[in-house]
Amino acid sequence: MDECLSIDFAGVRFINPFTIAASPASNTRERLVRAFNAGWGAAVLKTTSVEQERVDLVYPMMGDVRFGTKRRMGFVNIDLISERHINEIEEDIRYLKAEFPDRVLIGSIMAGNRNDWIELVQRIEEAGADMIECSMSCPQGDSDGAIPAANADLTYEVTRWISQARRRNTPIIVKLTPNVTDITAIAKAAERGGANAVCAIDTVKGFGGIDLDNFEPKLSVRGQSTLGGLSGPVIKPVALACIAELAQSVRIPIAGVGGISDWSDAAEFFCLGATTVQLCTSVMRYGVGMISDLTTGLCNYLSDKEISRLSGLVGKSLPYLTDHDSLDREQNVKVHIDYKKCINDKACYIACRDGGYNAIEIGEDDRPRVDEEKCRGCGVCMSMCPVSGCIRLKLS
Repeated sequence: MDECLSIDFAGVRFINPFTIAASPASNTRERLVRAFNAGWGAAVLKTTSVEQERVDLVYPMMGDVRFGTKRRMGFVNIDLISERHINEIEEDIRYLKAEFPDRVLIGSIMAGNRNDWIELVQRIEEAGADMIECSMSCPQGDSDGAIPAANADLTYEVTRWISQARRRNTPIIVKLTPNVTDITAIAKAAERGGANAVCAIDTVKGFGGIDLDNFEPKLSVRGQSTLGGLSGPVIKPVALACIAELAQSVRIPIAGVGGISDWSDAAEFFCLGATTVQLCTSVMRYGVGMISDLTTGLCNYLSDKEISRLSGLVGKSLPYLTDHDSLDREQNVKVHIDYKKCINDKACYIACRDGGYNAIEIGEDDRPRVDEEKCRGCGVCMSMCPVSGCIRLKLS
């Protein structure tokens, strides 16, 4: 494994930052064995509970989000925590740590009261987990809006229970939800409560859509459904925004998760302040073998940028962030069209006409032409053009 990718996260050494997130992809010992053999640096076991906690799953529980003919832009799930209780997870942790001592194994726990949180923490520690992720953030199954990560006071209280219950000082990660007004307030509460790190983001509250033929939900359980958690590429911008806010607000490290599909997605999370990253939906799409492309791609990128270690990438883009009032109002940019790439579908013309400054016209040759006197460089044409690099903004 290339040493350039090894990194310290909350006092724990990762051979590489790529982690299987708590999910169906981490719900069995066999899947985690295959993941570690493939080269993943860490895994968060699917969230578990005490034996007396009843877990009733429904099927189907997953559906994709589409835009026109494009599939798998995102996924909505109404899955809950693992049906496998803490006694089974304890056995898996002991087995996996014996077989893969250099990989980071993270137990994920969820409970409904203080005693259960304490029991889970101590049993996960005793089994030998390297870290403990506390799932306080999952939107599905939340019928009364009382998930701890939606409330700063409750986050602090639960994190404090967990922190004080530890016997081996195992690092605690608090998983955060984006479904709040201010995620930084929740993260700061977790930090005050004793969290050693935070993980952001959990799924975004969403709904899978309606079948317009029969008016039922597309993700249907005998004709009914409920709000679920949205994941996949569609939530990446939400996740990046949260990472950027958190990196500028808390002192503890951040595990980034949400919409990561390849090494370049992961690199963006690192640039905005994440130290490690977790993947879920993309693993179910491409399989655990995707780790080879992740590590090779990131290593090559670091080499190209002459960055010797991954830690040198973490937070590298944060100096470029500012508040809206501080942005330069004097910058003057204009649109340039590369006609060698233009397929003349007129998307730029429509976008500028109905959403821009009417600066693009159709010339006598039936091709789009830019009126630089009208162009303000808003970027709507570039955003709508289907050909990458065909339209660029240039300083005038």
